[in-house]
Amino acid sequence: MSFTPQYSGRELSWLQFNKRVLEEAIDSKNPLLEQLRFLAIFASNLDEYFMIRISGMKSQVDIGLSTPDKKTGYMASEYLNKMLKKSKQLISMQYEIYQQRLEELNTYIKFVPFDELSKKKQDKMNRYFKNIIYPILTPIRFSSYMPFPLLPNLSVYLISKLQDAKGDIHYSVVTVPKNVERVVHVKKDHFILLEDLIVNNISYLYPGLDVLEVYPFRITRDFDIEFDDQSDDFAKSVMSELKNRKRGDAVRLEISNQASPEVLSFLKENLDIHKKFIIPIDGPIDLTFLHELHDKIQTRVGGLSFVPIPPINPRAFSTDESMFDTLRKKDVLLFHPHHSYEPIIRLIKEACEDPLVVAIKQTIYRTNKDSRIMEYLVKAAESGKQVTVLFELRARFDEENNLYWGTVLERAGAHVIYGVPNLKTHSKVLLIVRKDKNTLERFVHFGTGNYNEDNAKIYTDASYFSSKKLIGSDATHFFNYISSYSQKPRYKRLVASPNSIRDMIFDRIDQEIANQETNQNGRIIFKVNSITDVKMINKLYEASQKGVQIDLIARGICCLVPQVEGLSENIHVRSIVGRYLEHMRIYYFHNNDKPQVYLASADLMTRNMETRIELALPIYDPVSKKKIIQLLHLQLEDNVKARENIEGHYDYVKQKTPVVDSQLELYHILK
Repeated sequence: MSFTPQYSGRELSWLQFNKRVLEEAIDSKNPLLEQLRFLAIFASNLDEYFMIRISGMKSQVDIGLSTPDKKTGYMASEYLNKMLKKSKQLISMQYEIYQQRLEELNTYIKFVPFDELSKKKQDKMNRYFKNIIYPILTPIRFSSYMPFPLLPNLSVYLISKLQDAKGDIHYSVVTVPKNVERVVHVKKDHFILLEDLIVNNISYLYPGLDVLEVYPFRITRDFDIEFDDQSDDFAKSVMSELKNRKRGDAVRLEISNQASPEVLSFLKENLDIHKKFIIPIDGPIDLTFLHELHDKIQTRVGGLSFVPIPPINPRAFSTDESMFDTLRKKDVLLFHPHHSYEPIIRLIKEACEDPLVVAIKQTIYRTNKDSRIMEYLVKAAESGKQVTVLFELRARFDEENNLYWGTVLERAGAHVIYGVPNLKTHSKVLLIVRKDKNTLERFVHFGTGNYNEDNAKIYTDASYFSSKKLIGSDATHFFNYISSYSQKPRYKRLVASPNSIRDMIFDRIDQEIANQETNQNGRIIFKVNSITDVKMINKLYEASQKGVQIDLIARGICCLVPQVEGLSENIHVRSIVGRYLEHMRIYYFHNNDKPQVYLASADLMTRNMETRIELALPIYDPVSKKKIIQLLHLQLEDNVKARENIEGHYDYVKQKTPVVDSQLELYHILK
């Protein structure tokens, strides 16, 4: 098979995205503590990469998969090695940046090793260890009759090499507890890490034994699981598989680069892990603790974090009238987190309390653990309203939370659906049905983001509220379809995957090609998280070759290679990584100066097109459409946080006057 340069590999493109996150930790435009927080975000992103992407590729190698990757032409073993090599390069870069930022931080606070504390402070910390930490710890010593335990995923451990009075060597592991603060405040401006405190008191755990060596380490396990859609009890099947996840194979061992060959050999053998998955670390294991450090220090030292930006209370909902009264008169578009998320919660609250509301239906892909939305749905169900909620149990890392809320709602009397067989429901829609005498009203909220109040503070998403009859009718058909597994309905406004969203986009692209040939004004703008679908990429290449001007604002993965002569010279790709996580999905078609604009839940990925239930909503309201187009052009003008993709490589857009940070500028426009 000949290798084609038309596509970037998905897994390597994701690493490019995480590199852009890492680069935010060296961007002087970000305050110091925010730079540290980007290091933590990079770290948690990479954890997931190993748990899902590295583990997935490793599984292909283990079963001897002989089919080359469709986009890159790499065999699985070759691709895995490239993924590991690039990951290790980024980890090395991560710790170099960490050391640099730590030196700057020492200007404000002293984040120091235990042995650099004064005798008085060491004594204070030793008392804290014996009174608070020691009772929590459980050292596990290994012997012929006590085998190596199954160590949970992503915990930091300390492994000790011990010697008894006879001279025999033993090994023991203790977990650095997660239920106490990892960043320990010593006094005034002095801080240390919890594992450093434990190491310096490690002999207290092993009386009568000599501690010869002690090193921190962490294990990352295969967290990718498959669920049996055909199970008679799908929820029970998910619970069973979640237990199996904890026993996944080790796919990464992070350990201090000071660890001796003997300790490394011991862990390698007992974890059954190949040396290429072992990563020596020059610094603290697991830099996600920097989130905690950020929160502790920002309250003590001002000016090191982003200036808080309070969410805007939308003018459309600022009156005393009910949201139902407002939506009868007009549709409303909001942009989060710039706009407050409260209107969504308020809408559900009003529906819960309004005696004329007879039904509330909603899809939930991800929600927060202390969700007020869920609490109001529970109250609505308990009051006798018809409440129907689809929880997607295959929403990775949110399975347990969705199971919890599904169980709570079932007990309250709601009708709970745990997904649709063979399809993952990723759409975000809410339908409220209100009956006043002989009049039936339907109110719809359509979103590009999840019903998660925590994420709404940092994810950029759009919310669209409407009482239009065609949208309400479509929403009714949609919920009947997913609750009864019936034939896919014909919609008047909504466009739904599987397949129809791609078909719609292809039709619109063909129209832009025709407009280009006739009027030389073919124009497309897509704002999405990721672009991986080969059919979509090839269609965009076709449009580019016909002269259609295409701008793709893709925050994460992009397998399309732009700016290649004869292939994609009319396609420009940019990624915006900044204060907020860009999460909105928008499709724009110029349509011969009569723009067609869609808000959507779907990225341009094969899974979103073919194996997920997704929704796209055409926006006809002229005020809302104008705002969406304004947002798109604002992001195309960004020269602060935008990076351009030139033949697969990303570089910051050159700054010019005026300076435009689209995330901040949008706030000022909306305000």
